[in-house]
Amino acid sequence: MEDKLLMLEDVASSLRERVFFSARDGMSLTLYALLYEKNTDEIDDLLNSDVCCDGVKCTPLIAAARHGRDGAVRILLDKFRPPVRLETEGTVKFDEYVIEGATALWCAAGAGHLSIVKRLVRAGANVNHATKTLSTPLRAACFDGRLDIVKYLVRHGADIHKANKYNNTCLMIAAYKGHLDVVQFLLDSGARVDERALCGATALHFAAECGHAAVVCALIDHQAKILTNENGMTPLQCAAERARASVVELLAAHPEVSRAQAVEAYELLGASFANDKEYYCLRMAYQYLHRAMAMRYDTRYGLLLKKPADPIPAYDNWKESTTLEEVEGLAGRAHALHMEGLAVRERVLGARCPDLPHPIVFRGAVFADEARFDRCLALWRHALALRQHNEVSVVKDLLRFAQVFSQMIHIGIELPLAQVCFVLEACAEELRRGTKRLEKPQANHDPESLVDEYESNVRTALYLVAVAARLLENPGNSEETTSSVRCAIFRLRNVRLRSGQTLLHLAADRRTPVDDFHTSDVCQFPCPRSARLLLECGAAVDAADDARRTPLHVALISYQLVPDERGQWGESLCAMVCELLVCGAHVDAMDADGITPLVASIGGPAEAVVRAALRPRLACLAAAALARAGARYPRHLVPRDLHAFLHMHGVPAAR
Repeated sequence: MEDKLLMLEDVASSLRERVFFSARDGMSLTLYALLYEKNTDEIDDLLNSDVCCDGVKCTPLIAAARHGRDGAVRILLDKFRPPVRLETEGTVKFDEYVIEGATALWCAAGAGHLSIVKRLVRAGANVNHATKTLSTPLRAACFDGRLDIVKYLVRHGADIHKANKYNNTCLMIAAYKGHLDVVQFLLDSGARVDERALCGATALHFAAECGHAAVVCALIDHQAKILTNENGMTPLQCAAERARASVVELLAAHPEVSRAQAVEAYELLGASFANDKEYYCLRMAYQYLHRAMAMRYDTRYGLLLKKPADPIPAYDNWKESTTLEEVEGLAGRAHALHMEGLAVRERVLGARCPDLPHPIVFRGAVFADEARFDRCLALWRHALALRQHNEVSVVKDLLRFAQVFSQMIHIGIELPLAQVCFVLEACAEELRRGTKRLEKPQANHDPESLVDEYESNVRTALYLVAVAARLLENPGNSEETTSSVRCAIFRLRNVRLRSGQTLLHLAADRRTPVDDFHTSDVCQFPCPRSARLLLECGAAVDAADDARRTPLHVALISYQLVPDERGQWGESLCAMVCELLVCGAHVDAMDADGITPLVASIGGPAEAVVRAALRPRLACLAAAALARAGARYPRHLVPRDLHAFLHMHGVPAAR
């Protein structure tokens, strides 16, 4: 009977998928043939159940609307409604975006299928039904610049003021994408021109930072105000920071912009051209820096003397130009323009601006490509400090350091231990903050992304430990720096992946992933050197992961699970096992499957090493006897410091 039920379920599932793919691929006649003899309940199940395929989870109607299958949509609406439901939500993909909570109308609007939009609206689809992020069909059409769909939806009741979860309006997304005709229509329809997103930005900010001069003009014609966002930046500053020259020229002439603001905008524009990855141009950099200084000394309007900030070591202690002659002295001097640009940006934007570090990182990367690693590290350290001071994620910065450290070691460039110490301390601090974010995530944080970021930082911490372990073997390290490195690693002793693995587990595991951009040239696992350093800095040798496996378990089991590479790293495995055993690792610890390191070592190169360490203590023998008897220990009667010991030997607590 059970087999028959399972067979019927398989048949139903197969039919459901055939209906789904017929709708998705526009096979209208096949779709109709699959459905027309079915009763209402069967049709309801076939048309309103989600089908999962390639990251998509939705109904046949949503799939047909997403892919523009007009015939399939017509048949579903004309022949099978009800039971087909218009407001059912699904998960779909648009380019690299995954959209959750999308209706058929949202998909048709976002994909630009006007005929299907009309058909769905005539059938009664809700024109304001939003996705999980509160994106409406109108917003989807605005994103793609489909004025025809935008007009149709607005005529049929779409709310032009309805914003998404970030309070980002349809006008803002159209301005950001540069769809002038859509922007003009929304403005003429009464869209609020100065509405602010949660970040404080207006449509004018979005248009300005993307360089859409025509859209900026349209917004100004509708009396858009020059406001500041949450970072204190005006649209003029946003345009200058992104090297959008045409927009800067336009906004600098706006009556709300003072002469001093215009001068700083031209300085920022020139500085951005000097170090922008995408719009790098030294000719434009010099031109706008010169123009700004000329404006400062234009006697017709009074002098505007510059007040340069204190020199910054990362910028070669560069002193900003304060006269026209000094600016003219920059002509043809690339390095001088680069440093002038970085100094100007930090003065104008301020250290709290989240956009400040990007060109610093870019200039550092150029130095790295030129093998000028001292200059690269100085700039990247400054960028890292700025981001951490502003509590901005540094996950990419930390990995970038691990990569360049590995590159330097691999090609034989001297790497001071103090440089690694600085980054290790920053990594420990970032993981501390990451733990707090995971414990109390903010409303605008995606929990899954927070976990992914945290785990990426854990792996980067391991790479940094591996680099430090190499450098600590070199003579000449100062006692103070060595002590600081060990203190930083001590702070990392308790970090874990979601699987419960510690850094020591990862150092012992052949399967530990290694970033392949330079890092893999230096960091290979298992790494006995890294394990020794971790153990010396307080790592628990018998820490158990969620599968109750200790680092010794992991080292031995990973050898068995990667048979193709056994010959290459049998020696490393033995060295790793020795490091763990010297520090007291238990060979009789039992994982969740009842496997001990002794059992896991059988047939491997470390079996003899493990057997030689098999000198069970009386406590181990007693715990093993309890485990064999199936005993459970009462928590309230057994000292707390014995709980982990009993658990490690397979003795569970009483319920």
